[in-house]
Amino acid sequence: MINLTQHEKDVLHGKKGNREIKFRYDLLDNDGNKKDTLANVINCSIDYKSLATINRTARMKIEESDNIDWLNDYVQPFMMVKDGNTWLEWSLGIFMLSSSKRKEENGEVTREIECYDTMQILTDDKVDSRYFISAGSNYINEIKKILNNMGLVKINIVNSSKTLTVDREYEIGTSKLSIINSLLAELNYYSLIVDAWGYYTSSPYVLPSDRAVDYTYMDDELSIIYNGVEEELDLFNVPNKFIVTASNPEELPLTSIYENDNVNSIVSTANRGRVITDFREIDNIADQEALDSYTRRIAEDASNVYGYLILETAIMPHHEFLDCLKVGYTALTVSDEYIETNWSMQLKVGAKMRHTVRKVVSI
Repeated sequence: MINLTQHEKDVLHGKKGNREIKFRYDLLDNDGNKKDTLANVINCSIDYKSLATINRTARMKIEESDNIDWLNDYVQPFMMVKDGNTWLEWSLGIFMLSSSKRKEENGEVTREIECYDTMQILTDDKVDSRYFISAGSNYINEIKKILNNMGLVKINIVNSSKTLTVDREYEIGTSKLSIINSLLAELNYYSLIVDAWGYYTSSPYVLPSDRAVDYTYMDDELSIIYNGVEEELDLFNVPNKFIVTASNPEELPLTSIYENDNVNSIVSTANRGRVITDFREIDNIADQEALDSYTRRIAEDASNVYGYLILETAIMPHHEFLDCLKVGYTALTVSDEYIETNWSMQLKVGAKMRHTVRKVVSI
């Protein structure tokens, strides 16, 4: 999540009066340099799915323009909020212009465009021979090497001293993103994402119960939550025992077992009176510590699945990947911490932002 100052929070929550907002669309060339400000965007919506391979997508309707290179240009939308005599602004992502449909309406030609963030570049680019990484190589250095060799230099990945214990080899046709994410998974890092300014980002995974709250939404005097919040609970198939085995080539297999026997957890073996097992096999992991962290991670994720909230707020421009939110909503007697998995919004004055969040549970 993009950090906000207290002043920015006050402006976004309308503490000093109703918000005045507008949107700007910058046209960027293939090198990320600004070419123009688009005045021909008719409408735009953005969807963010934290658990998808390509997190940030958009749909735009644009008037036909000779100034746009539809194959190579990018569009960067901004949300702008008036602050006295100036405007605060936030980037909402950098998008590739993908498939488009041309349409004539009342003598004017428009294009309806599906847009994707620049993770698409890593999905499309695949190795043209077997890709080899030797034992002893530093994980993060190898990831940066892949990105740099593709000409991608906006990188913000937390460093690690860990190295590969055995050689890695990837089949011809494997996407660069698959290789990077497999290396990140062995470190128990988050999958690679690209942020609103185009930086490729990853960091060590943190259990939801250990996360600090990124932002708070409360139905108080400065509330921007709309009525109609929905809550969903699904407990039936939530596992309470987790077994993961890892088979590293040329090494003895590793096993990690985690059982949820916490009497304070409603899905634990103690409270259910039965065991529901989640068994997984993975190919590679950095070491036993990483495997234990991975097993605890999937156990935590499994428990988080059961509690969801769907809420709508005024448009907020600072949301990103798996944000940790504190939500208070009196009508449903809700006051909990949640991890946001999806958010979406239409870029127009008066539109609502839709959030899907899942409950943080300590298991």
